[in-house]
Amino acid sequence: MKILIYGMGSMGKLFHDFFSKKGYFVKGYDIDERKREVSSFEEFDVIFLCIPMSKIGEAVEKLKAVNFKTKPLLVDISSVKKISHEFLKNSGFDFLSIHPMFGGDTEIGFSNILVIEKSGREEENVILEEFKKSGAILSKLSSEEHDNLMTKIQGISHFLLMAFSNFVRMNTDCLKYAPPIFGVLYRLAGRILNQDWEMYYMIQKNAENVRETFLKETFDLHETLKDTATFRKFFEDLREIYSDKESSLLLECFKLTQDPGSIEQLRAYIKIVDLIILNMLKKRVDAAKKIAEFKAEVGEPIEKKELEEEKIREILSKTDLNPLRVRRIFEEIIDLAKDEEYAHLGISKKVAVLGPKGSFSEEVALRLINSRLPLIYYSTTDEIIKAVEMGEVDYGVVPIENSINGTVLPVLDALMTHNVEVFGEAVLEVNHSLVAKRKMELKEVRKVYSHPQAIAQCMGFINNYLPHAEIKYTSSTSDAATLLDDFSAAIMSENAAKIYGLQILRRNIQDLKDRNVTRFYVVRKIGGKKEGKITSLFFGVQDRPGALKDVLEVFYKKGFNLRKLESRPARTYLGDYIFFTEVEAALSEEDLKELKNVTTFYKIVGVFDKIEKLHVG
Repeated sequence: MKILIYGMGSMGKLFHDFFSKKGYFVKGYDIDERKREVSSFEEFDVIFLCIPMSKIGEAVEKLKAVNFKTKPLLVDISSVKKISHEFLKNSGFDFLSIHPMFGGDTEIGFSNILVIEKSGREEENVILEEFKKSGAILSKLSSEEHDNLMTKIQGISHFLLMAFSNFVRMNTDCLKYAPPIFGVLYRLAGRILNQDWEMYYMIQKNAENVRETFLKETFDLHETLKDTATFRKFFEDLREIYSDKESSLLLECFKLTQDPGSIEQLRAYIKIVDLIILNMLKKRVDAAKKIAEFKAEVGEPIEKKELEEEKIREILSKTDLNPLRVRRIFEEIIDLAKDEEYAHLGISKKVAVLGPKGSFSEEVALRLINSRLPLIYYSTTDEIIKAVEMGEVDYGVVPIENSINGTVLPVLDALMTHNVEVFGEAVLEVNHSLVAKRKMELKEVRKVYSHPQAIAQCMGFINNYLPHAEIKYTSSTSDAATLLDDFSAAIMSENAAKIYGLQILRRNIQDLKDRNVTRFYVVRKIGGKKEGKITSLFFGVQDRPGALKDVLEVFYKKGFNLRKLESRPARTYLGDYIFFTEVEAALSEEDLKELKNVTTFYKIVGVFDKIEKLHVG
């Protein structure tokens, strides 16, 4: 979807930045040539009209003269719909009519966007969904309902501020001694008066009748309030409706709009800033706790690193302060909020798995924990093991061996180089499915996406049923979901297909039915209680004939079975190797003493059993 922002004032810039950050192709056009990014409009699918209402007719006529391949969707953001709709309904263009109830210098999140008229174009759903995902509050109104409501919402509030500003102009001495309430009104009046006068004239023209009624009611109130008893009743009646929620915060924030004139005032100013920051941190944490409750309801993990990074990048784009320090501050704030989320839900342990969602690592972790809340997703097994070693997470779940493809060698290497220990193992039967965005015949599939290991485990099916399809490798089975089009398929678990809302074309397509099993290690930092019937360890031997036999003799004499024995390059000199083994016994001090006599070194990786549950509370 290609978006043109027609008018690069404050609102135009807001929508330009909003959709650009979402990854859309966005360009700006303005009467001011310095603000133009394009001069032709033919390629655009959507055109936001971010111009004064008085200019909409002129803009529509200009667009009607363009030779569009497909007529774009126009997006009307005007404040008075009877003015804009007069031009748009006779334009020949489809249009989406909305009213963003915010200014160009504010955030879309938690702001009202009124949806007035839709044409049924798919682009409208995309636009409104992006607003919704950003936290906007969408409400549906008819054009007549909207304009009637705006006579009250905008017409009266703006009129009050203009009347107030007129009063202050006649009484400038008030400003010197004004309390915060007076000051807030003064600042808001300044905001109104520094915008396009024509827009506010049209809003006031639209509100003439309501304004006259309001003035009459206000004069009646003026007469009523001359009496003590009626004043008291009026005051107490309204107190029933209005609360004093957060007014003190609003008034404290107003103080920050002042210009400190002395060092004492500057120190007081900083103190207020610090207290407001503290108050805001508390509010952020409270909001995070509520988010945690929503996540618990829908089964989402507490931590989403990609979203956290996106938030920080957006924050950094809005400041000229030292980016490294600002990043550090907001990383701490995010960590504080996450800690409170975990505590709020009674979770004290974090678990690292291979991501993204839908991976087999996640599937086995869910069997052990029965919740996504404590899960943190990493791109590689090495990252998982490092995170455990550094204390960023409490546990890590990593694949160690597949019954078809053998040992997961990067995990072996990471276990050798990092200080973690295995304290449990879990087994998962791997069943692959062929999935797609839509139901289709296998002959329609042009490309197949998946992890190399999944592809290798399903080559028999691919050769028999999809010989015409191009194979595309991805970093994980679930990554393939993001690459699908209407003529491609992916190989992944049935669980992953459900997560990404995909259609299952064939189930259990792996070559070896009921024999494709992956074994996972569950690791933690070194120092836990060692218990179990399996010991895994690395060892080295001298470069001489019979050196390995001497080690195996120790296990043989004691009747210990080795269920695994592999060699790995020692990463020192060519020809130097170390060995990894799993011994079906918990080795005693005496066993280790004998092992020491016949090895150049040994490293116990873990003592463990198969586990069914992993406690994170």
